[in-house]
Parts: sequence; structure tokens; C-alpha cells
Amino acid sequence: MCSIRDEVHITKGNCIMTDTIINVSSLSFGYAGSDVLVLEDITFDIKKGEVALIIGASGSGKTTLLKMLGKSMIPEGRLSGKAEYYGRQISSLSQAEAAVKIGYVGQNPDNQIVTDKVWHELAFGLENLGVPNADIRRRVAEMSEYFGITGWYDKNTEELSGGQKQLLNLASIMVMRPEVLLLDEPTAQLDPLAKKKFIDTVLELNKDFGITIMCVEHNLADIYSKADKVLVLENGKLIYNGSPRKTAESLVKTENPLVYGLPSSVRIYEGCKKDITFETDCPLTVKEGRKWIASLNIKGESYVSQDKHYETGDTAVSVKNVFFRYTKNSANVLENISFDIEKGRITALLGSNGAGKTTLLRLMSGIKKPISGKVKVNGRCAVLPQNPMALLNQISVEEELASAVMDKRNSSVKNMDRKQRIVLVENMLERTGLLRVRKQHPYDLSGGQQQRLAFAKILLYEPDIILLDEPTKGIDPFFCKKMGEWLEELKNMGKTIVIVSHDVEFCALFADKCGLIFDRNIESYTDSHSFFAGNIFFTTDTNRIMSDFFKDCVTCDEAVETIHRCLEDNR
Repeated sequence: MCSIRDEVHITKGNCIMTDTIINVSSLSFGYAGSDVLVLEDITFDIKKGEVALIIGASGSGKTTLLKMLGKSMIPEGRLSGKAEYYGRQISSLSQAEAAVKIGYVGQNPDNQIVTDKVWHELAFGLENLGVPNADIRRRVAEMSEYFGITGWYDKNTEELSGGQKQLLNLASIMVMRPEVLLLDEPTAQLDPLAKKKFIDTVLELNKDFGITIMCVEHNLADIYSKADKVLVLENGKLIYNGSPRKTAESLVKTENPLVYGLPSSVRIYEGCKKDITFETDCPLTVKEGRKWIASLNIKGESYVSQDKHYETGDTAVSVKNVFFRYTKNSANVLENISFDIEKGRITALLGSNGAGKTTLLRLMSGIKKPISGKVKVNGRCAVLPQNPMALLNQISVEEELASAVMDKRNSSVKNMDRKQRIVLVENMLERTGLLRVRKQHPYDLSGGQQQRLAFAKILLYEPDIILLDEPTKGIDPFFCKKMGEWLEELKNMGKTIVIVSHDVEFCALFADKCGLIFDRNIESYTDSHSFFAGNIFFTTDTNRIMSDFFKDCVTCDEAVETIHRCLEDNR
């Protein structure tokens, strides 16, 4: 008798099909013009209907691995080993078969949209395949209803929010009826609510239709516990391949930096477990975390925050009664908005996609001008845009940084000789972890590495005010922590940092002050601890886990400290 893990063979035409839908064997790859192997001897298989999560540091090979599984995305370079779909080399599939059977959704919602209307975007792939019009209309209508797109079916694609665009990208792939869905950090640019909705939709597709999911992700809270297996890449090698619980235990045991990206429930449990023995399994979700906290039978109390409240300081940026819209006849994006940003502080602006956060940064930087009202900036500004490639225009990583220190407009280096400027570049390469890829073209970097490079480039100008639009997008959890500590160093040097972000965990850890951009204005503009402790949706998973037991715990460290203190008091 066969066990349920034994392969089931099904004859279909002349092909022998098994329940192994993706098989990767001894796969190695290096990009053309580089001696570095991006993937090295990778071997694993994915069963039909599984959800596989791929995690790892920026530049570990995650995106490249996904590219190996999509025929049209396989890059030029040195390739050995196998990447197979139902036992057939993916590179040997016809373009039509590969497009239909293996779908892909990437990080940037705008990059995959190719038409001007929502309905046309849904139909575009089927039209290219020559599907009859009657079938196209039926399949598009069905998919539109399933995804809840019907209400904006006739809209222009440029009018959609980031969350709507990403759902449209997913629906446009699903209308082709793929068997495998490749997702490359699909929620990186989505607000917390849109992020949850997108992941929930993907998991419903897996449950309802048996779609095999392979997802690269840094934001693990909503998907980690739902995965059947977790693949961990490190420097191009597969170091773990197991269940979410076993993988978490292995990462903690080996003190792997990826621990910082595990769900909050895991980090709180493991943080407490260092000194206390628990008989229960490690919780993986908010629900399991709350159940575990309840089982401890400890009395709730308020967490005493670490002096997050502070005296008001000098003003670095003043926004007074500002109105703004992009065209004469369009609706206002911002309406009579007023607030000040304090010098030498880290200020975070949060809100849903399309709320006007990026617009505010453009007004502060002078890229855009308000139609009325005033934006006053006291100091030199530098901007990290959402798309880091907007700042990158050289042929290698080191040339990008060299161009900044050799720029005649860069007043911060005008008194340095060539040797001093080279040392500056070397130090920046080391601090950003880009020494290994210094000779690579910026276009060959991972999204996280591009983000680090652009961040390093603007810092070389030593601005007084640093404006960061989604700075943690595509960056692995360990470097997020390093970036936050770096921003705190800059703050202590008197720099002013303004962050637009959907990363609530990052903002809770490092921002001094937070505001919610809503209904064309700013709400709840207060110290970060009060901001997150008072919210239900725009808050951290730690706050969700702890709120019924301990008030005002918004970070994992606060939760661990509070639990330890209460358990000690109860002994």
C-alpha cells in the first residue's frame, strides 16, 4: 500500500505525470560577465497544490531562482542542472505553454500592467493566445467576479491604487488558468490592509483550485504559518527545506539573522524561552500567540514605554494649509494639510496606497509645488524614491558610489582628496554589504540590493533632511534592523529623517513620531508608541497578540520584557 507521500503516476497522452509539479536538481547559475554563482547546487521538489515560501537575505538568489522557473524570464548566463515542470525542462516548453501553465506576479504593481483599461488588462493574455472572443468574455467575467473587480471593471488602470493594481495583476494571470503561481515579493509596496487581502486571495486560490504557490517574501506574518514548506537560501545555497515550525526552530537554534523576519509570535516565544521552559509548541500566528499568552495565567498591566515622549524641538520641515492636485480638473490629493516635522527626529508617515504620502515627500523635496499653502524646508534635502533605479545610472555598483563622491555639486566632499573619497566609497560598500557585488551592473542586483545602493548613494551627499519613500521595500529583515540603527545614528548627528512606509514593524521600532495620512489630511500625529498602541489595523502583530493582556506593548522586545517581569513577580 502506498503512503500519501508516495508519488502518484497519472498517464496523460504520451506524458507521464506525477504529483511532483516542480523539480529542481543540482541547479547552478551565474550571470553573464560575472564569476560569482548566484545559485549553487540547488535541489528540491514541489508537490502539486503545495504552498512553498522562499526566504533569505537580499541577494541570496531568491528572485533568480524564480526566474529559472519561468521560461520567458530565464536570464543570460552560465546554467547547469535541471529545472523541470512535470519532468520536462522548463526551458524546453513552448512559449504558449509556459505562459499558460506558469504565472508570475512581481514586486512592482505598475511593471506588469500593459493596457489602459481594467477589462482590457484581464483579456490581454487570452487575446494573445488566440482564445475565441466568447470564451474570453466568459472567463474575464468569471474572474472579475471572483476577485471583486466588477466595481472598477471599466476604470483606467492608472486610476487604481497599488493594492487594486496588484489584485488586477493576479487576476490577469489567473484568467489564463495556470497550475503554478510564482510570486516575487508581491506585497512589498502594499499597505497593511491591502497586503493581507492579497495574501488571503492567494491562499484562497490554493485552497479552491489547487494552484501551486511559490512565493518569495520578506513580510512573513500573513503567510508563514500557511506554507507547506519553507526554503531558505543563503549566498546562493539552499540551507533549509522543511515545515514552517521546523525551519523556525532551526533558524533560532543557529542564530541565523533571518530570525528577525519571523512572525512576532515566534520571536516573543523564543525570546522568553531563553530563560524559561515552556511545554507548548512555538506559536506561529497571532491567534496562537494570544492563546499561548493566555495559558501563562499572568496578570495584565501597562507596559512602561522607554521614554518615547519628548519635548518639541526646532522645525526642519513646515507644511501649512497645503492643497495639491496633479491636474487642473482632478480631485485634490491633499487638502488644507498642516503639520511640522522636528529637526533631529525620525518621523514616519503611514496610510493606505494612494493616500498622498509620496506626494507629500515630493512637495517637501521641491519636486512638486502646492497649488496653495506653503512648504518650508530648513536644510538640504535628499530623496530616496520608491523606484531606486531612478537614482542608478552607472555601469557598476562601485561606479554608482564613485559618481556621488566625484560629483562637483556634492559640497560634503569638496575638501577631500581622491584617496579620501575612495576610502569613503569602500566604507560605504562594506557597510551596505555590497562588496561582493561591487563589479556588477545595478540592473543585475536584487531589488533589496538596489535599494541599499540607492540609499548609500544619497547618504554620500550628507543631506540635512533625508526623505525615504518605502526604504525597507525588498530588503531582508536583518538589514532592515541595520538600516534602522543607521538612521538612529544619523538622527543623533542632527539629521532629520522622514519615512513614508507600509512597514509598521520598522516604524514602531525606529520612528520617534508617526502620522496617518487619511482623507487628504494627517490624523493621529503623535509619538510612535502612542500611535501604534492606539490602533487596531495600522499596528504591529505584537500589539495584536498582547493587547488583551498587557496594554501598550508594540514591539517584540517590549513584550518579552513585560512577560519576563510578570513571570518573575508571580514566582
